[in-house]
Amino acid sequence: MRVGSQTAPARIWCDEGLLFDWGFRLSLIHRLASLASDLFEVLEANNEGKVRAFAAIGGVLGTIGIWLVHLGHPSLLFGFHGAVGECIMVLLLAPPFVTGVSIGYLVFPTVNKPIEHASGPMSGYLQRERADKRWKIIVGAGMASAANLLCMILTSRGT
Repeated sequence: MRVGSQTAPARIWCDEGLLFDWGFRLSLIHRLASLASDLFEVLEANNEGKVRAFAAIGGVLGTIGIWLVHLGHPSLLFGFHGAVGECIMVLLLAPPFVTGVSIGYLVFPTVNKPIEHASGPMSGYLQRERADKRWKIIVGAGMASAANLLCMILTSRGT
């Protein structure tokens, strides 16, 4: 087996040819991170209740679909490694996160709206309260997504 360079191998070769290209994997991870960041910004920027309700319903349906696939074929979702495994992890974590963020913004609709009277001694406090609520929504959605993944891992080990 040969390695592309001494410090950080870009390509790993075996006797049959190219085994793995790190550049492709890193570009795929970068693209997935960019896509997730853009989708989160779109979800957060939209202040309409209907759009957030549709996003929440879509996230719930996506989570139910992933669970149906997982319960039917437990080894299918966790049997991959490398770039494909990372893509599947994004697919497993995204729907519950979208659901949590959408429901959080539906429950607290004033989190992203600007403060009308931003001057005065209490303006800093009001801005801080909204930032704290926003942070709690995002962390709560992330925790719900991680709990969903943990439940999937536990149910796949039992079969």
